[in-house]
Amino acid sequence: QARPKEEEVLLLIGRRRCTATLGRLDDWSEEEGEQPMGSSTSKLPALRTVKEVDIPKFIGDWYVIGVIPTYFEKGACNPIEKYSWDSKKKAIAVDFQFNKGTVTGAKKSIPQTLYVDGYPKASGSMKASPFWPVKLPYLLMELSDDHTNCMVGYPSRAYLWIMSKSKSMDKKVKRRLQ
Repeated sequence: QARPKEEEVLLLIGRRRCTATLGRLDDWSEEEGEQPMGSSTSKLPALRTVKEVDIPKFIGDWYVIGVIPTYFEKGACNPIEKYSWDSKKKAIAVDFQFNKGTVTGAKKSIPQTLYVDGYPKASGSMKASPFWPVKLPYLLMELSDDHTNCMVGYPSRAYLWIMSKSKSMDKKVKRRLQ
């Protein structure tokens, strides 16, 4: 069934494409041809993640360029995720910072933990913990070779994050997003 154009946003990173419509992802394709997105709870296959992440290169400040937000992120302006290595937990400490409601709104911070399956190399399938004992899937679906742009998904397709280590995304990548 056709959807109104104003409700569709085409997102491209690397060779993959997905269409965000009404807060969820509908389609997924690669250069070779169309491949539907899905999770273990749907009829579609599970989201694919990158095979390997160099954690020291992945650490740093990530500006949220595009998002299908969670409840806690709605109304967040100037969002940035600051990643640092927590050697005691053997995990990535995440400090999600944003301005509440407006660009000049009150500065807020939400600490989280991102659990990985190795160091210094890990898989793209991680677990995000906003608070103990909750651990949610954090699926690193795309990561540029230089670890400066990434796309993170959630199995249900309800949430998506496109992030860059610079405040504005590279023109070539940005063109792919339009």
